[in-house]
Amino acid sequence: MTNQLQFNMTFPKFCFDRSFTFESGLHVIYGESGSGKSALINQILELEKRQENFHLTNINRPEEFQKVFQNPDTQIISSTLGGELAFSLECRSNDQEYISTKLASLKEKLFFECAEHRHPATLSGGEKEMLNIVTAFSVNPQLLLIDDGLSFLNVNGKQNMLGYIQNQIVETNCIVLWLTSDCNDLQFGKTQWELSLSSFNEWNGNISPLPAVEHKSQSNEITIACHDLFFSYNGDRDLFNAFNMKIDDFRALGITGSNGCGKTTLAKLLLHIERSESGSITLTKAGEKAAMAYLEQFPEKMIGADSLDSFVQRLVTAGKLDKYKINHAVKNLKNCQLEWEQIKYKTALDLPWSTLRVVLTIWLLNSEYDLLILDEPTFGLGRQQVLTLTHHLRLYLKNKHLIIISHDTEFIYTFCDRVFDMDQSTIITEKNNITSNG
Repeated sequence: MTNQLQFNMTFPKFCFDRSFTFESGLHVIYGESGSGKSALINQILELEKRQENFHLTNINRPEEFQKVFQNPDTQIISSTLGGELAFSLECRSNDQEYISTKLASLKEKLFFECAEHRHPATLSGGEKEMLNIVTAFSVNPQLLLIDDGLSFLNVNGKQNMLGYIQNQIVETNCIVLWLTSDCNDLQFGKTQWELSLSSFNEWNGNISPLPAVEHKSQSNEITIACHDLFFSYNGDRDLFNAFNMKIDDFRALGITGSNGCGKTTLAKLLLHIERSESGSITLTKAGEKAAMAYLEQFPEKMIGADSLDSFVQRLVTAGKLDKYKINHAVKNLKNCQLEWEQIKYKTALDLPWSTLRVVLTIWLLNSEYDLLILDEPTFGLGRQQVLTLTHHLRLYLKNKHLIIISHDTEFIYTFCDRVFDMDQSTIITEKNNITSNG
């Protein structure tokens, strides 16, 4: 048995060959999307032998380990919160008294309301991440590998979970490797690292703040209005109770707030994916119904088992995408180092989550909609990739409008000309100089 994680890492194309040792503590590894963060985790766990750019040998790891997946839905298997919290415990013990005592303790460690019968589908992305980390620690692993598993959390939620993780490290002397696409997360590590396509080294760079984006033209054509809006999930908790709001005069509206406050639900009510119990919610352009499209925070739900090309053909059939725009979108993808001919027949299962999100965003930006709603568009994207996405969004805003739902407050406050803080029920019109999500 070992209380260290050790491995040798080789990048054959770049003459890189080094050995690494990680001891008890929180170690943060930053990398752009596509740099191989998930592959590094899978090679440590010996789930895959090699990645295109690097491979690991001489792996020595603790026997008890857990992995927190990038997509929180991948880890959740039960139809109730109580069942999800109990599952790992029941797999390892038949002692019902021990399981009941442990279960009560786990419920107290969650930072949101935990009714045992509540379905995990009603949780926000950030609440699912909290659930997955708590369940991973429930079996006292000696090694925990987190694959971008805190990226849906707002600032307070992330700080709460990091405090919980640090307490677990002190109590159990475990090793935690947190792989992230947000360079601001490096500040939380006992050690800080950067994984690139050619090397794996200790971080020694500087983090430059995102530049503020000025939108040259504003528009008072778009108006969002809620009047006495009521909505709850199965009557368990009221997300909106006599909710009233009116927002207009924006090109890019950011919506932010704590995990589970109803940001994604608000978007789904606008699109009639969810139905309010009473009251009204409308989005209009010059007094008429606006044409809207929505990119989910879990983008694989948009295409299911279909290929990316099938998704594009559906846009064409719906009259939302013409031939000229297809060629333009292909060029946009090329600017993001994505060759359409190489990925067009791939499905959501064949691509990294962040790549899938960028591809779908580019196609929707080139389609004929008055307004796009993007839910967590920067999730899984590294610094340079966020800047590239910002460029494409700015071009789109010359004639269109955006609503961006995100916990990435740095991106929200530097890009959007209006921000609606759902916790404070306030509309912010001045750009704040936010340089960190930590």
